[in-house]
Amino acid sequence: MLKTLDFPVKPHVAKYLLTHLGVNPYVLSNSDRFGKMLFHLLRRQLKGRLFHATSREECTAVLQLDMCNFPVHQYGLTELTNYTVYQFNDFVDELLKEELYIWIRKFVNRTTTRRDVIVDFMAAYDLREEDIQYETLRKAVQRNVKLKNYKKKGAKTVGKMSQKNDGLSRKSGEVSRDFDGLSRHAQVIAMRQSLTKESMAQLAF
Repeated sequence: MLKTLDFPVKPHVAKYLLTHLGVNPYVLSNSDRFGKMLFHLLRRQLKGRLFHATSREECTAVLQLDMCNFPVHQYGLTELTNYTVYQFNDFVDELLKEELYIWIRKFVNRTTTRRDVIVDFMAAYDLREEDIQYETLRKAVQRNVKLKNYKKKGAKTVGKMSQKNDGLSRKSGEVSRDFDGLSRHAQVIAMRQSLTKESMAQLAF
């Protein structure tokens, strides 16, 4: 009887999941949005189209599922289809981006640019260029978030640390000032805890 299942995920999806689930392996359950989606997908796997095989090749990380709560014998689960892997990764990727859009709307102002907020978001989830490119997130924001146009002279220049995505930018709205005196690592953790709580509430089913 199948007890654990290695579910292929993209690197940025893996880091996002680890932050919100807090554990890997994850005991599959219906108590959160990720578990609900996995339950649905695993019970009704579809083969989908051939192009999803290419998408699966990008899934170089693994979310290990503890299947103790999943009636595997009832559903005859033997392997994962490419379409199942694609759907779950796409689902989590959209959640990540929707949360980013919330950060953008909340913190972009005359002194904090979109770049500042995107860099802070990446730092909060320890997302690096090899996980998901800054440019990918920037284009997603550009397509999906409409903001008031601020004069360029009011925006602060992003420092070298921010350009390399090595940590928080100098300022990300008033929230950043609440964490003065903390180490850069502690700032990242504090900001993530503060902002994702509100973001997740807005993204709840």
